[in-house]
Amino acid sequence: MKGIISLLVIVLLLAVAFAIGSQNDAVITVNYLLAQTQIRISTLIAITLSIGVVIGLLIMLASWLSLRVQLLAARAKLKKFNKEN
Repeated sequence: MKGIISLLVIVLLLAVAFAIGSQNDAVITVNYLLAQTQIRISTLIAITLSIGVVIGLLIMLASWLSLRVQLLAARAKLKKFNKEN
């Protein structure tokens, strides 16, 4: 239940960010490692926000998988301990 509420809050914040970002129609020059381009501020906000969300989700997934492996190992130890007693 907590995960669903968190997901809904994230989706709501993304929708608000995209709505605010869509109001910025100014064109700016973005310099990156190999080249530069002219892009609207709203597009830049959407791209950077999306990249940040994806990176955050990947980090969260890695952490969750690590905890899941630790839980499975602890359950195996507990099962082994219970069989010995």
